[in-house]
Amino acid sequence: MLPSDGFFRNVYFQPYNDRGSARVINSSKSKSSYASTSTTHKYFVQQLDLEKVLKFHQGSVNSVNWNDSGSLLLSAGDDKHIVITNPFTYKILVDYKTQHTANIFCAKFLPTSDNRVISCSAGGAVLNLDLERLNETEQNFFYCHSAPCFKLETIHDEPNIILSCSEDGTVRQYDLRTSVKCTKQPCYDNILVDCGIPVSTIAISPVKPYQLAIATGDSMVRIVDRRKMMKNGLFQKIETEFAFTVPSLSHRAYRISSLAYSPDGRDVLASYSNEEIYLFSLHKNPNFCTDNCANDFLENPQNPPPYRRIRLKGDLEDTGPNALPSFEDGYRRRAFSYGLMDQLSRILIDVFNSPLLISIVMQHPRTDYSPEVTASLRRIMREIDKQDEFIVPRNINIMENYSANSNENDIVTPTSNSNNQRDENKVNIYKKPPVFDDFIKLQSIKKRYTGHRNSRTLFKQATFWGNDFIMSGSDCGHVFVWDRYTCEIVMLLEADKRVVNCIQPHPSRLLLATSGIDHNVKLWSPKFDIHSISQEPFFTEQLNNYYGLSRERTL
Repeated sequence: MLPSDGFFRNVYFQPYNDRGSARVINSSKSKSSYASTSTTHKYFVQQLDLEKVLKFHQGSVNSVNWNDSGSLLLSAGDDKHIVITNPFTYKILVDYKTQHTANIFCAKFLPTSDNRVISCSAGGAVLNLDLERLNETEQNFFYCHSAPCFKLETIHDEPNIILSCSEDGTVRQYDLRTSVKCTKQPCYDNILVDCGIPVSTIAISPVKPYQLAIATGDSMVRIVDRRKMMKNGLFQKIETEFAFTVPSLSHRAYRISSLAYSPDGRDVLASYSNEEIYLFSLHKNPNFCTDNCANDFLENPQNPPPYRRIRLKGDLEDTGPNALPSFEDGYRRRAFSYGLMDQLSRILIDVFNSPLLISIVMQHPRTDYSPEVTASLRRIMREIDKQDEFIVPRNINIMENYSANSNENDIVTPTSNSNNQRDENKVNIYKKPPVFDDFIKLQSIKKRYTGHRNSRTLFKQATFWGNDFIMSGSDCGHVFVWDRYTCEIVMLLEADKRVVNCIQPHPSRLLLATSGIDHNVKLWSPKFDIHSISQEPFFTEQLNNYYGLSRERTL
């Protein structure tokens, strides 16, 4: 006799190609109260254990993704290789060295296909690759972006549409039925929306594929309808359906490293660099809105934007066991008080604030600068002519090479002695993107998840595992798992020696893939013990030890 309801019935009837992430976990939540089933949920999560380490890469792994059925795992990273693995036999099926000239930031299968792959890189190029026709497609690049391309998105059951976002401020949409590559530079084709400020990540609703979430450099997330993005000549005005940010963060811009829709498409999860993870609801109900208008938030910043913190290449001092959880009250006050690089950063910022030194440097320029660096220096010179003191702003980028393990949000407070001068130094990152109609109420914060640290890398994924759990990587090398409703940390997984960036639950099985600075991909699955109902006491002790050590390091 088959079970009539509950977890095991759903396991028995689980479809092979089910896209509902971790439905197996969700199914244990029956019609009875949440309290009576939460222990069952937590049991499977707290049984997660390392299953296999896949050592196929020669650099940090910046992207891991499953195909639709979950039968293949795609990974890519700093070595510019695309690797496809069978997650059940652990064998490499494809190891292809792409023609990307910079680190790969994101790689995905196109929907309904196991042989068509897309990827994007720090150079801004988007590759459209067919693994069955490598010789014909290895040069199928879209060179439309003029700056690093951070994220790619696809649409369920639509293998010919790709979306990308970049630091150049554009979100682009490519239709592979009309073009498979583009070599124009500059290129004004395929632009879905030009935000005017850097776009760090995007997300497509799993329920309403026309609904697009865009995270911009002003700490704002906007939900827009792709069907309504029409241009009137050279002008474009987009009605924002929902907008949200964290009002308490208005003193400076925080980069949003990750966006994720809930499986039912009703909530959006946003992970803020140097801050926490926040859950917002997509409801027009006034109970889910604040009294603040998005336009007011953007037009009235409290302080000037942040400035880059200077680090030496390979400086990983505050990652791994030395990383502190971001919720510690004393962390932000103490974070800049120790460490050689912090002191060096302050010294160099003071040095570069000297107009005399800048003038000397600009009067004797090198001749081998790239066009991008030359353009940046010219902008700096124009600013110097306007004011007596100049502080290099965050949005002026003179770095030619990006790494996923660098971080735009490590900051140093400006050392100007004049508050008025700092106010004059405000830059465009706080100006409202003219393309959006931001006269809309901000959505209120629904939940806040704390304990991890998101500071050192450009990408720190936070995602849903089913309907009941939130997962994220951390600079301490752990995967954090929270109860979605209580915000309680229910599990910690030590998944990297330094930083965990990527987390991808299997589409239908109790299987998790993670990656980070380590040159490998790790697979995790529950290790069941029939003699134990729960390992919660052991986990509680582990969590207390972690927080205890963190607090000792702040003293």
